[in-house]
Amino acid sequence: MKFYIETYGCQMNVADSELVITILSTAGHTLVSDINEAELIMFNTCSVRAHAEDRVLGRISNERHRKKANPSLMIGVLGCMAQRIGKRLIDDHLGIDFAIGVDQYDQLPQILSSGIYKEHIKLDFDSEQVYPDLMPSHQSKTCGFVTIMRGCNNFCTYCIVPHVRGRERSRPWHDVYADVLQAGKQGLKDITLLGQNVNSYNNAEIDFSDLLRKINEIDEIERIRFITSHPKDLSYKLIDTMAECSKICEHIHLPLQSGNDRVLNEMNRGYTSAHYMSLITRLISMIPNIAITTDLIAGFPSETDDEFRDTLSLMQDIQFDYSFCFKYSPREGTTAASFPHQIAEEIRLARLQEMIDPQREITLSKFRSNIGKEVEVYVEDISKKDANMVSGKTRDYKIAVLPGNSSDIGTLKTAIVREATAGTLIC
Repeated sequence: MKFYIETYGCQMNVADSELVITILSTAGHTLVSDINEAELIMFNTCSVRAHAEDRVLGRISNERHRKKANPSLMIGVLGCMAQRIGKRLIDDHLGIDFAIGVDQYDQLPQILSSGIYKEHIKLDFDSEQVYPDLMPSHQSKTCGFVTIMRGCNNFCTYCIVPHVRGRERSRPWHDVYADVLQAGKQGLKDITLLGQNVNSYNNAEIDFSDLLRKINEIDEIERIRFITSHPKDLSYKLIDTMAECSKICEHIHLPLQSGNDRVLNEMNRGYTSAHYMSLITRLISMIPNIAITTDLIAGFPSETDDEFRDTLSLMQDIQFDYSFCFKYSPREGTTAASFPHQIAEEIRLARLQEMIDPQREITLSKFRSNIGKEVEVYVEDISKKDANMVSGKTRDYKIAVLPGNSSDIGTLKTAIVREATAGTLIC
């Protein structure tokens, strides 16, 4: 069967799609890049925000004409959205043939060969499922995404992830090592290790710091990144490892979410603003040129104006290189969705804008501070705006463009930064 897959959401979903491709290809099915050739269309979905689910529903609706023209065409929904509302999707007669949750991908060949698709709504969690011995087929020509663990134990009150990905379990470290090595031999030099909370990785007495040191010794790769780090589990041992291992990039994504301790407690984040600040101080002390990015939520239930100002104040104190700012979005099934004192939409939007405006100025300043400096760029593609330029990322996760051509893709280049916008270094 010829299959086509569309991926929505985070890098974890990208890695899961690569896992699905491996499973189906091994079973004799063929991946196609043109949806018009497909006998099976799959949507690998995200449930973090309602907008992400709405996008998928729109895409499914758009593709229903294909089933009318070709009744044998199959449509499947995978991932977090399937996990959360898979049965509802089937029952609503949207033209979907099956829904598969995040721990059931290895059953896809059996489902496709059974011929009784709508009886297959596989949504059970498997507390042991890490897809052992399966090496995903990396689709990128430059960057590799390697899952090191699945699930989450934190249950932040606003977050749907533990409800759709299950409890935390770590992939065997030798599988992770083999996956990274395979990616490196495939020519991928920039590797991102993925997990809902990479800091809590633990397998066979190998913790995340130990895993990083092992991977740092792989000759075939040049750069190591990881997401996402939870502040409550970011140890000094891990910070020291980041400073000491030459291939670990000078960047960390460390979600703050709020700068107010009461709100952090209501979010069930497990740390205080003072503890978070102590981590920032340690990171900058050990890695002076580190770039720090974060996630922030505006308008969490019961957040007062003064509590919101605490977040703005901490943003100014820390000077994040970039912040992913979101207004609070209630998610069905999370604890915070039933909290009293939900903040009005217009207030959430206004607070969100109050976050975005100063962050743009800070980010522009951070990018401009690189003017005149030499940066190392891992070239990933031809620039979308100029065919005589190539684009890639610096070690501190900034997009850069520089003169070049297709022969430069997959190589490391050094260049002097001439100009900078709030999103791009121009060399």
